[in-house]
Amino acid sequence: VEVHSNDVDKVAQIAREATELINQGILLESNSPQYFYTRLGDLKIEMLGEAAKDAKVRAEKIADSTGNKIGAVRSARMGVMQITAADSTEVSDAGISDTSSIDKDVTAVVNISFAVD
Repeated sequence: VEVHSNDVDKVAQIAREATELINQGILLESNSPQYFYTRLGDLKIEMLGEAAKDAKVRAEKIADSTGNKIGAVRSARMGVMQITAADSTEVSDAGISDTSSIDKDVTAVVNISFAVD
């Protein structure tokens, strides 16, 4: 039997109950639950916009410290999305999609080059 549900608390409860059955000697194969983030498409545009704003602020700080101003965007590239367990420091060039934890952090990476005026 495979269980799919949006009720993550119920899935966790069922997983615990399956472990109790195994502990009682009932022959049962139980795998750890997998938790998928299913709304990345909705979140992606918003996160990339915020990452781009952050890149601009950082570029302005760097330019200001050298007496320059940033100009127009010369290039912009979206990096991989990282979906990790909350507070994880794990990073991968290919991106990560953690399925082991309910609580997740989603990180968007944007590389932007600005002209310097």
